[in-house]
Order: sequence, then structure tokens, then C-alpha cells
Amino acid sequence: MKTHSLMALLLALAMVLPFDAFAQDEAAPPEKLDRILAQQNELKRDLDAGKTEGMTTRQVNAIRKSQAEVFAVTEGKTSLDELSMDDKVRLENALERINAEVKNTRAGRDDKQVCWRERMSGTNTKVTRCGTEAEMREAREGARDFLERPKVCGDRCG
Repeated sequence: MKTHSLMALLLALAMVLPFDAFAQDEAAPPEKLDRILAQQNELKRDLDAGKTEGMTTRQVNAIRKSQAEVFAVTEGKTSLDELSMDDKVRLENALERINAEVKNTRAGRDDKQVCWRERMSGTNTKVTRCGTEAEMREAREGARDFLERPKVCGDRCG
């Protein structure tokens, strides 16, 4: 029965926060933060009580680490609106990491939605970009490839 209880909680957790929760044109209701924290506290209690059937130690540790991030970002806050954009990004990423561990698949990790802050070229202005883990990895690899290209074409310029 304990396994069913933990799995039901994990499935509920997987649906805790749709990716569009941080949409800038929509104010987040305060009860959404309360629901997130209640579910995280319930999951933490289950993990502390040893209800980890079907989960590896690595998965449990990854969930605990991400939960520490969730609790640190939301400490003293009563609404998602009180979070800075950087804190919203940190919270979203931590919840997505927990979700990826719950799903426990490579495809789940690649499809995991993440946000990151990056500086616009030529300015100090930061923008928030969001996409899947695979899209972020592809963007970083493309930037790395660009930087590693030879700066002088030599004999290849024809």
C-alpha cells in the first residue's frame, strides 16, 4: 500500500506546475505556491520516512537536492509574484528536475522544460529563454562550435 501512496504522490507532483505558470502576462495566484510547497513537504515526509520503493538512491538524492532549491527560493514568500525572474527560473528548473526524476526516462529529461537567463549581444540586458533541455543543449553546442571555428580561413578561403 505504501508503494501505491508514494506513486500517487509522485504522479500528482509531476503535474504540480504546468510550464506556463510563469507567463508574464498572467498573475500567479498565491494558492499555487501554497500547493507547490504542500506537495513538496508531503514528498519530503515520505522520503524521510523511507517510502522510496522503486527509486534509486541517486534519484532520491537528486529529488532532495532539488527540493532544497525549491524551499530556499520560496522561503518567506506567500505568492509566486513575490519571486524575482531569476528566482522563478530557479524554482521552475528545480520542479522540472524533480519531475524528470519521477518520470525516470532519458526522453523525460530531454523533454524537460528549462529556462535560462542570457545576456543579449552588445548589451548588459538579460533575457529569459525557455525551451526543452535538448534545445538548450543544442543552442550551447552551436555557440561552442561557433567560438571554436578558425578565425582566419587560410587556404580554405579560395
